[in-house]
Amino acid sequence: MYRLLLLQCFLVLSYFAVAQQPLPQKQMTYLSTAKPNSIFYNDTFYNGSREYRKLFYRTNDPQLIQLYKKHQVDKILGFALSTTGFISLTAGTIYASSYHPNISRGVGWGLVGTGVVAAIAGTYLTTQSVNDLLVAAYLFNKRYGNPKAAVGISNGGLSFVLNL
Repeated sequence: MYRLLLLQCFLVLSYFAVAQQPLPQKQMTYLSTAKPNSIFYNDTFYNGSREYRKLFYRTNDPQLIQLYKKHQVDKILGFALSTTGFISLTAGTIYASSYHPNISRGVGWGLVGTGVVAAIAGTYLTTQSVNDLLVAAYLFNKRYGNPKAAVGISNGGLSFVLNL
């Protein structure tokens, strides 16, 4: 009886479970993966800015290109500051917690403070780079994501236009 009840609960819960969320067709979707530059567009997975750069430049939209460039700058500076902050924090902790004849403890604490500030600034810039990419994907979808159809008259006849 207990096993039957457990099986029924499992079946009811599995009815509501979804293995994968459907991605919208003909729209750009930012994916949160281990690498912070992943976009899914038009049944293609673009992993890295070199791969999806052409999507933004193909539109010749200055706002999208500017958001892409800002994303790249923030991502690179954020990574550099985070790495520098981690190294400075580690070195400062070593120098502040032990005796070194050539370096005073005050320098060690200075390195710790600098490392914390650099790590926070790097994390902020990395977060801003993801935000820039999300905004760029949203604008891309708003402007170019949905095909537009129109019916018009040309050369004495009706025509159907599908703008992709």
